[in-house]
Amino acid sequence: MTFNISLAGFVFRIDSLYDEIYNMCSSYIVSSEDVDFTIKVCKEDIEKERERARLQEEREGRCHEDFSASYLETLAVYRRIAETMPEHDVFLIHGSALAVGDSCYLFTAPSGVGKTTHTKMWLENIKGSFIVNGDKPLIRRFGDNFILYGTPWAGKEGWNRNTSVPLKGIVFLNRGLENRIWRVSASDMLPFLISQTYRPSDIKAQKKTLELLQSLWSHVPFYKLECNMDKEAALIAYEGISCQSGT
Repeated sequence: MTFNISLAGFVFRIDSLYDEIYNMCSSYIVSSEDVDFTIKVCKEDIEKERERARLQEEREGRCHEDFSASYLETLAVYRRIAETMPEHDVFLIHGSALAVGDSCYLFTAPSGVGKTTHTKMWLENIKGSFIVNGDKPLIRRFGDNFILYGTPWAGKEGWNRNTSVPLKGIVFLNRGLENRIWRVSASDMLPFLISQTYRPSDIKAQKKTLELLQSLWSHVPFYKLECNMDKEAALIAYEGISCQSGT
């Protein structure tokens, strides 16, 4: 099956073995014949994804899950896209992206901290908020500005919207007894930021990704949020970011 999708302002022609990725990308499909990239994976790529999943399960102490080949193909396709994009000022980051109006905020945290719960609290308590992507958005640099894009790769909840919103802040989420948010320097959070960013296998692409991250922390404010799971956490986070960024 061959079809075209639009991501981060580029058109990708996807040549797939299974139809799961077509269904997943349905709201991103375009009819444009002006294709920027062609992405094609083979069964060997799918088996590599299976092995990566097995190794990650071992590292995290999780029970083995027998993923379907069609699901693993979706991972292999996105990996190819993520490997290609840094050269074009685009990178993949792990986090939940929420927007209010024309401002987007990316929440990132280690697995199990509560990104999903905090995301739900924003939707329930911050008027006009919506999810751009719940797990793996793309970020593109335009000069000194960064735009966050929704993608179909959006975690188990599948939260995503085919849209783009200016990125106005990155929030590092931690659990705490009280709710408080404050501005932090890039140097404080750099190791974790790198760990949450997709690192390409190609050396040149790795260097370009680091360059993009350096530009990101020079132009986008970073925050640390300690919060419990009360709805007040969302309100304090939004008010704190708005006051400190002037949005």
